[in-house]
Amino acid sequence: MNTAHMQSPPTEAQKSAATLLESALQDHDPRLAQDALHTTYRAGLHRIHASALVALARAPWHFSHEDVVLALQQLRSPETVGILEKTAFAVHDYLGYDEFFGLARKCTWALADVGTTEAQQALERIANCDNPVIAAYAKKRLDNWQKELHRKGV
Repeated sequence: MNTAHMQSPPTEAQKSAATLLESALQDHDPRLAQDALHTTYRAGLHRIHASALVALARAPWHFSHEDVVLALQQLRSPETVGILEKTAFAVHDYLGYDEFFGLARKCTWALADVGTTEAQQALERIANCDNPVIAAYAKKRLDNWQKELHRKGV
């Protein structure tokens, strides 16, 4: 993925998307969060979105955690390692149907794509967790670490 646009100055559309993300966070509005995420993707992800996306990953009141993790994966920011590790174990009632822990799987991919030593260490901790499904996702990313170097943000 070409991340050059994430490093250049933000466009007006990207700034506007960041404002929408912040409004969703301030209002605790699930619908606005979803709309803000869509607007952010249309505008193009930029590093100015990272802090709001991290806050949305922590927020329990919306239904877009998988979309947030996908955005964090695309940003490949080392500052997101902690929240991605924590989100891998997050329990949300609206995802209760998912016995395959898709959100955790997406978090392990995102950590692998960040590609830092800290991300690798987070994957190692996840690989040693008590949930065999989630642990297997992390182990797979660790096993494929070298083969996936071309995906990493570092």
